[in-house]
Formats: sequence, C-alpha cells, structure tokens
Amino acid sequence: MRKTDILIVVLLCVFLSGCRLKRPENVLPPKKMEQFLYDYHLAQAIGQELPRDERYTTKAYVDWVYEKNGITEEEFNTSLVWYTRYPKELAKIYKRLSNRVDAEYKSVSKSLSQIEKKSFTIQSGDSVNLWYLDRTALLNTSVYMNKMTYRINRDTTFHKGDTILLNLSGTFVSADSCVPQFAYMSLSAYYSDSVSTADTILRSNGDVRLSVILDKKKDMLNISGSINYLDSTDNRNSMLVLSGMEMIRYHEKAVRDTAKTLSQDLSSAEL
Repeated sequence: MRKTDILIVVLLCVFLSGCRLKRPENVLPPKKMEQFLYDYHLAQAIGQELPRDERYTTKAYVDWVYEKNGITEEEFNTSLVWYTRYPKELAKIYKRLSNRVDAEYKSVSKSLSQIEKKSFTIQSGDSVNLWYLDRTALLNTSVYMNKMTYRINRDTTFHKGDTILLNLSGTFVSADSCVPQFAYMSLSAYYSDSVSTADTILRSNGDVRLSVILDKKKDMLNISGSINYLDSTDNRNSMLVLSGMEMIRYHEKAVRDTAKTLSQDLSSAEL
C-alpha cells in the first residue's frame, strides 16, 4: 500500500472516530437506560391502577425501581437531560423498548387469546364489574400491539335497560412529544337488528368514561368494543399505557336508587 493510501485510511479513521457521539461517564448506558425506563413505566402504570385515594403510593413503586436498577434519581435526571438533547439516541432506546414489549406480547398472545375466548360466569347483582382482561395494557403501532378488543356475550344476569360503563386511564409515552398521538375507543351493545355505540378519541393523558344503556324492549346479544392506538409517524417509538380498566354493569334499579340517594343528599345539604 502506498504511503498516500495509508495516510488517507488514517485520516478517515480519525474523522469517523471524531464523529462518534461521546456519552459522558455520568450518563446511563443505553441498555441500562432502557431497562430503567421499562421498569419505570410499569411502576407508573401500576400506580395508575390503584384507587384514586391510594395513588400517592406510586412513589413507593418508583423508589423500588431506582433501588432495583441501582441508580439514584439524580443519575436518572442527568441521563434524561442528556438523551433529550440527542433525540435520535432516545428514539433508539424507545424503539428497542417497543420491540421488547412486542416480543413479550407475542410470546403470551396465544394464552391471551384463549382467555378472551374462554367462557365465564358473570356474577349477578345490581352493580358488577364485568371486565375479564388485565386491568393494565401497553399498546404501540406494531401490528401485534396496536389494538385490543373485548366481547361479553349476553346471559341471564343482563337486564333490559341496564347501563354499561367503561372506565380507564390512558397515558401516552413518547420520545418525541411533538408527534401527534391518539387512540380511538368504542363501546357497543349489539342487537339482532341494530347496534348502540359510544366512542371517543383520546388525544392526551387522562381518564375515559364510555357508557351505553341497553334497550328496554330488545334483548342484547353482546357487549363489544376496541381500543386502537395510532401516531402520525408509525415509527413505534411511542406507546400508550392503559390502566385501571373496568366495565361496570348497573341494573336500572341500581341507577334509580343511586339517583334517589343523591337527590336526598342534596336536599339534606340545602336544609
């Protein structure tokens, strides 16, 4: 090799090494940052699933995440500041995080499918929680994880005129807060000749309440619905955490009794 060729190779190596992004020693490595974020988001989701008067204990879950990963809040904050200055690096972490969740979902998808199709007995009572899936779920734009569906067939515990109420909390997690994200959610009551639907689009973090009232003259066939998550880029660097999911069925009598109790309480307060 000629001296000029050797010189060109050396200069090229120096140039490439100079272009590499140097991560400070006090910044978490990408893999450790990814593991911490995975645990952190799960802790947040668990906290959101708690009753409202107990959500203050979310900090205990987050503190455990710091202890598990062997880092301090200061170390994490320093690392997060650095990664936000280099959004491409943060996007890589969230993409791997998304792929990890995706792989875990596929490994249990068969079991989940069996659970969804499994027949179960719905409890009787004036007000009952019908939700039979996990109360917490992660969705992203992967074809395996961008949608969840549910279906509950009618049985003798349903009455005409029942109120069906779906409650949940949604939290968007993204490496780029400028990327528009939204989720379409629906709750439907199907009859032999018609369907009654309540739906909404979630565009920011918050609680969702959807309700339908069963027809007083027709027999309902099933309660079905879905939650579809999308972002405008389809880059899988973001996700939606669903928590606190429940579906409450109120018999018409329970609704009337509740309304009567509220009315009496208001009257007493005025006196």
